[in-house]
Amino acid sequence: MTDLFLEAFKTAQDINEAQQSSARYAKLTALKDLLLDINTIKNNIDFTTYVKIKTIIEGHIEKTKKDIKNNQKYPDPFIDSM
Repeated sequence: MTDLFLEAFKTAQDINEAQQSSARYAKLTALKDLLLDINTIKNNIDFTTYVKIKTIIEGHIEKTKKDIKNNQKYPDPFIDSM
């Protein structure tokens, strides 16, 4: 019975880790899309606002990449190019 419980617990942990990893990559993708949108509308906003928004988004992208690297179970060789 204990082995079955431990196996179920391990499976639940693996599912949780996969969900967290998926959420981090989704956040990274959303931030990259947001950055592309900001670059598209940069002519419609003043330069200072554009730079501030771009800097904030790029900071969040780097923070998310670092979070992915710190919590990954298997190394992702393509994370830096994202």
